[in-house]
Amino acid sequence: MPDREPTPEDGPLFRSAHDRADAIDRADGGPEKRRAWTRFVPTALAALAEGFLREALITGAVLFSVIAGVIGATSGDTVWAVICVVSGVVGVVAMLVAVARHWSFGRQWAVILGVFVLQAAVMVAFWQTH
Repeated sequence: MPDREPTPEDGPLFRSAHDRADAIDRADGGPEKRRAWTRFVPTALAALAEGFLREALITGAVLFSVIAGVIGATSGDTVWAVICVVSGVVGVVAMLVAVARHWSFGRQWAVILGVFVLQAAVMVAFWQTH
């Protein structure tokens, strides 16, 4: 299996866990090895949790975009149908581009938050007028 170096997509927690895993490999043994492990485990768990959270929120942002589009499409109001469907398509496309093009950690989080804010704003505006 080839040795995979962290990429900008991986994020700072993964890079830190990767560096601490290297420290385990370089440790001579005994107390130094135990200290390396005690530094690695919490960092690896935090990186794993962040990865799961990011993946779940990517899925949630796409689902939220689809829901916003469906709400508009079933509203019976042409203007809101167009606004909501366009908003939904923009959200789905933005998430797919961010993931498919392996955008950096920060950009992916920015797109996730941006999609959630856009869809929430469209839904709140829709509900305020209906």
